[in-house]
Amino acid sequence: MTMSFVPPQTETELALAAIWAEQLKLEKVGLVDDLFDLGGDSLMMTNVIAKVSERFRVDLTIRALFEAPTIKSLAARIDTLRAAA
Repeated sequence: MTMSFVPPQTETELALAAIWAEQLKLEKVGLVDDLFDLGGDSLMMTNVIAKVSERFRVDLTIRALFEAPTIKSLAARIDTLRAAA
């Protein structure tokens, strides 16, 4: 079953979607699109982590991407980390 495209809304979601789209060479990435279903691999994951860490000033691990493989779930995790800092 294919889900409809759900656009990112928040600043964090929009920035993450831009990072993922750039790394995956896609035109757009939706809020509930799964990183691995879109073709994410280990090299791309390390690039995403580096860009996310630089953009949001948070420390993420590869495990974080496995646990939060959508823009929605990863944005929530980043917002929580930023609020705690």
